[in-house]
Amino acid sequence: MRITMTHAVVGTLTAVFLLLAADRAGELRKDKYVWVPPARPAPAAAVDPEKGKPPPHNDQLEDLPEGKGRDITFYTCTACHGVALIKSQGMSRELWENSFELMLTRHRMPPVKDGERAEIIDYLVEQFPPRQRGRENPFLK
Repeated sequence: MRITMTHAVVGTLTAVFLLLAADRAGELRKDKYVWVPPARPAPAAAVDPEKGKPPPHNDQLEDLPEGKGRDITFYTCTACHGVALIKSQGMSRELWENSFELMLTRHRMPPVKDGERAEIIDYLVEQFPPRQRGRENPFLK
């Protein structure tokens, strides 16, 4: 029986594939072949640009509508994301509170004092309330 080059290549590739498929523990691959995502650093605490490092974007305090709590909301929220994300939301108080809690627990947002948290939530509820879905039906008036 004659073994051709094709038979040798197919046999070798089959053996390698079977070895790697059977190697569920990764002993043959070692760590140098397994991609591990880099660890994400915790987000920086909110910092006033006049007192320290500015936010990681080009947003300004004036990009948010005026109102009680605008300053603390800007410096707390924009430490991690821009004003556009805040403005694109329109949520009820309950949803704003849930969103805030999610950022604290899942996204490692630095802790916020209870008084400041209440002021931020009040500002967000007042400035970005739930939006009406669709157009109002003029015939229902």
